[in-house]
Amino acid sequence: MQDAILDLVRQAHALTESTAVTTSDLTTRKQLVLADLSLHLVQAALRQEQPDPAELKRYLYSILTVCDGFVPDLDLKAMANVVLPFEEAS
Repeated sequence: MQDAILDLVRQAHALTESTAVTTSDLTTRKQLVLADLSLHLVQAALRQEQPDPAELKRYLYSILTVCDGFVPDLDLKAMANVVLPFEEAS
């Protein structure tokens, strides 16, 4: 079942990325980036028997950061920084 889901996610991912590249509207592009990140999260959750915690954290952080502009009554970027502090590579 996971392989079937991952195949559909790959198709959706390809469509989302190709559409985002050709979209000039900033809001639509942000929506597509959010969808793309969400699809990456699904892939990270299902690709391996045990999901990689660092990969899940990275996608969750990115999703919260992008969602920040869509949820004006919450400071999701600040929450992401508290709950999932971004660790820059040295």
